[in-house]
Amino acid sequence: MINLFKRQNQREEEEKKKQEEIAQQQPDGSAAQTQVKVKRSPGEIRLKKEVGELDLPTHAEINFPDPNDIMRFELFVDLTKEECLWKGAKYKFTITVPNNYPHDPPKCHCETQIYHPNIDLQGNVCLNILRADWKPVLGINTVILGLIFLFIEPNPNDPLNKEAAELMRSNEATFRDKVKRSLKGGVIDGVVFPKLV
Repeated sequence: MINLFKRQNQREEEEKKKQEEIAQQQPDGSAAQTQVKVKRSPGEIRLKKEVGELDLPTHAEINFPDPNDIMRFELFVDLTKEECLWKGAKYKFTITVPNNYPHDPPKCHCETQIYHPNIDLQGNVCLNILRADWKPVLGINTVILGLIFLFIEPNPNDPLNKEAAELMRSNEATFRDKVKRSLKGGVIDGVVFPKLV
């Protein structure tokens, strides 16, 4: 995170230097006509503040693939040592924050294909705080913790993968077996899962 802010500050300083160079090339030396302000959305300003105050658990990490774009980042959840059904693997999410944040919730996508009642096979995520229960007082830290909580306490009563949810409700032992087989790269209901453990 510190590197992200260093890169953003460097970018702002580079922009300021460019403006000064352009101003020096003007016949009257003024920068009034050439000054370009980088306008940040209120969502970007708030997100930058929140990222600086993140309190992530040790098994979670965020990454900004494009240091110039704070509104799109990756979350890596390492469950190699955590006690849950999906133990032993690492999971990647892409989080996209809209410009109208915090009035609109972030969009989350699971890049790692898994057998889960709240994550469908296309990676769409069903989490109540990303939809009906979203409130502007919630922040990105809450979203990240909510995504992690899906592994600890999956919710079969609010599913995206309806077959997995139904199986979890009706026969938990078979559901657990399918989760384990999917993590080992097995075929579940005709779908080939990547080997994660």
